[in-house]
Parts: sequence; structure tokens; C-alpha cells
Amino acid sequence: MKMNFGKVAFTVTSLSCGRVMDKLAKEGIAVFSVRKRGKNTISFCVAAKDREKVFAILRGSCYNIDKVRGRGLNLFYEKCKNAMGLLLGALLFCLIVLYSETRVLKIDVVGSGAYFEPRILELLEESGVKRFSRVPADCAAISSSILALPRVSYCSIGAKGGVLTVEVRVSEESETALSGPLRSPATGTVEEIFVLRGTAAVKVGDEVEEGQVLVENFSLFGEEKREVLVIARVTVSFPVSETFEGSEEQAKLSAYLKYGTIEGIKTEAAEGGFLVTGKAYQRAAVNLS
Repeated sequence: MKMNFGKVAFTVTSLSCGRVMDKLAKEGIAVFSVRKRGKNTISFCVAAKDREKVFAILRGSCYNIDKVRGRGLNLFYEKCKNAMGLLLGALLFCLIVLYSETRVLKIDVVGSGAYFEPRILELLEESGVKRFSRVPADCAAISSSILALPRVSYCSIGAKGGVLTVEVRVSEESETALSGPLRSPATGTVEEIFVLRGTAAVKVGDEVEEGQVLVENFSLFGEEKREVLVIARVTVSFPVSETFEGSEEQAKLSAYLKYGTIEGIKTEAAEGGFLVTGKAYQRAAVNLS
């Protein structure tokens, strides 16, 4: 396909190259940028639509057309046409990259819990994640399922370049895992609750009793309730009001030794020593430091 706009440059060699312009003028062909390149060589430009006419006029005579090149838009078109394969290849590459970012092309299970790979692949497939499926937008439910596996203490799921990486870590064999729920260490107010595995039964700000279950040892997977090994931590605050023997400083020291940090600590003389008041904190954890 020839482009019929823009200009085309010709380089012609002949013993009578001076007559080229006359021949083209007789046929009504407009000529531009005429230059004599040597004793027997001339170059000129014509409109792209006249390209075939120039070939017809000079063909079969003593004129040798050494070179034909596009000019302006015509040159741009020819370069684009020659580079079409490269452009199509680049476009295809971009489409493949975009596709790979939205699809799971490979699943890698890494970490100390990689031996769970067959079961993890099953859990992923149950959630609709497999090769060539879409990258999951929310991995929270999948992570919860994996964390429910024996001794699994950490799970991270990420996707990049079509590779879905599932990092799984398990607790050391030498560690003794505690079973059962997490209970309140004191009567007071929940200041912090962190649950990696299990189901929280309270929230920050709730009033609780000593021994009350704060994190249940089960998780819900859809409508299914499964028993799990709790991994959680809680901090409960409670008021301190106790009389300690000795001087005021001795009373404070005794209070710190018994309760640890005491917020807003106050003392006042009392029978047998000093009354210490304030707010103390107690922390409890199951399978979590």
C-alpha cells in the first residue's frame, strides 16, 4: 500500500540527467528541491501521488533510478510501516504484562510451613483461587483458613507479576502450644486486645471479670465453626487501692513491685502505713509473647 500524500525523493543517474526535468514538466508533474549530486546524478522531490508516473516516464530509458525515499509524512508512514512488527510486539508485551498483573499464573508456597503446600492449594481452590484465576482482592478469609492449620503462626499472601506468593511460618517443634481460650487476668477494663487466631468475645472498653473468656478457641469459616489454637494477647486495666506498711517511698516501691506500672499514683497516710491508689495494668497472652 502506497501513501498518496506527502512527498517522495528520487535520485537518478544518467548521461542526460538534465533532460529529466523536461520530461517530467511535459507530463505536468510538479518537481521540488532539485539538486545536482554529481556530473551524471540529480535528485528531486515530487508529490507522493505522482510516484508511479515518474517510474513510468523514466522506466525503459537510459535513466537509472538509484534511490527512492519518502519525505515528511510519507517518510513517517514508511518508518512506521517498517517498524510495525516491533510496535505490535511491544503492544503484545504490554498486554501480557497487564494480564499477568490481574491473573494468577503461578502459586508459590514459601516459609517454614511450606510442607503444608498441598493443603494450602486446596484451601486456595476452595476460595476460587487457582492458576489463571483472578488475583484475590481480599485475602483475609484465605489467611484465616491457613492460620487454622496445626502450628501455623503466621501467614502472608501477596501477588506480583502473576505470581501469588503464600508465606507460611509454623511454631518451633520445641515450643509447647497452649490450648483453650484466653481468659481475663483481672477484673477491670479491656485496654488492648490483639487476636491473630481465635474469635474475640469482647472489645476495647468492655468491663470484664477475672477468669472471663476474652478470646474463644474457634473461628468461623463461612457458616462452619472450627476449633483453632488461640494466638492472642489482652491488656486489662484495674483500680489500685491498697495500704502498704513503711514510709511513703517504701509504700510506693511495694506497690510497684506488686502491680508494675501504676498510672496516676497517689499516696496518703493511713493506719499501719500509706494508702496507695491509681490504675494498674495486667497482660495475658496465649501462644503469643
